Amino acid sequence: MKKSVFTVLAFLTLCSLAYGQVRELDYYLKEGLSGSPLLKDYANQYNSVSFDSLLVRAVKKPQIEARSTLQYIPVYGKFGYDEVVTDQGNYTGVVGVSQEIFRSKEINNQIESLNLQRKSLTNTTRITTNELTRMITDQYLVSVSAYSDLDFNSSFLGLLEKENEIVKQLAIKGIYKQTDYLALLVETQTQEILVNRLKSQYRSSLRDLNVVCGINDTSSYVLVLPALSVKGGPDVFKSPGFIQFGIDSLRISNEKNSIDIRYQPKISWFADAGFLTHDLTVFYTHFGYSAGVSLSIPIYDGNQRSIEKQKLEIAENTRGNYRNNYLKKYDQQIIQLTEELSAEKEINASLVKQLSTSENLLRALKSELDAGLIQMTDVLSAVKNYRIINKSLSDSRIRIQQFTNELNYIINQ
Repeated sequence: MKKSVFTVLAFLTLCSLAYGQVRELDYYLKEGLSGSPLLKDYANQYNSVSFDSLLVRAVKKPQIEARSTLQYIPVYGKFGYDEVVTDQGNYTGVVGVSQEIFRSKEINNQIESLNLQRKSLTNTTRITTNELTRMITDQYLVSVSAYSDLDFNSSFLGLLEKENEIVKQLAIKGIYKQTDYLALLVETQTQEILVNRLKSQYRSSLRDLNVVCGINDTSSYVLVLPALSVKGGPDVFKSPGFIQFGIDSLRISNEKNSIDIRYQPKISWFADAGFLTHDLTVFYTHFGYSAGVSLSIPIYDGNQRSIEKQKLEIAENTRGNYRNNYLKKYDQQIIQLTEELSAEKEINASLVKQLSTSENLLRALKSELDAGLIQMTDVLSAVKNYRIINKSLSDSRIRIQQFTNELNYIINQ
């Protein structure tokens, strides 16, 4: 036959839908992570802790303040406060200095608390980065799948439309039956509806990807299927999620130390210098200074110390339960995802072979169609099967990347 309905063999490897600029996963990861308000919040909190550390050290230094009191207490005959008590006035102008001493344990405990906050923020940033990477990658793969379906089916539609015109002319000349032309026309119309639906799905998927990454863009792009690989081997003791349990344990221990320190005796020294008088007109004759030491010893507070420690013991028990559950789930998830990834790769290999067989079948049908041994409906049926296999292979490739993405997330969560 001069021109077969299925120059389709050219279509078998055609993937050329031009939507414009190419974008890859790295672009969306960079935009999504750099623009994340949550990651910026963690960075600001980390910087804020540095100022808290300076404040803790500042409290350790002597505290100096100026105090002034001007109090006039008038007495008229039998009206007024007792002069023996009030001296008719109280005028003070002094500069005082005070400092609590023997505070090294308290200061060191507070510094340790701030260091644990830094470690927790750093670790939380790793966890959040891993979660965002997983989310962005997952949505990107969904968008790649939508783009791949649209690309494949648009290419297929373009070839059907060309063949439709050829078969129409051949049917007019009596080379093909009118039913052959109508069968191809129905297939073309069905394919056109499918492509329109896939366009809508692709645009929706790309909008969702832009929203996840915080990108304000309505354009369409060619999306490239990434070649993800498993990053490192699973090691639960290096995972941020497990490390957080250790940080939480240290935090609880730090809070226990804080309670014990709070119930230790406190000693402070103080001094002041200035004037203190009851007669403002002769204040210059009453300049002086004073100094002293104060001691505070907690005796009884209604058993609050014991209650607070019991609460912390409960928190430690809860932490331990979550830690043990994390260990169990980590191993189970790694095993499950590794098996699913391996199984999907086997399915993918089988689909590649099946696609090759389907291509060989179409070549054979092409020859038989050219020889007039079969009808066009037989060829269309084979093409539909080829399209189903190609879709399954495309989905399998996406699933392999999705399993790899999920495995990387679990390993680094």
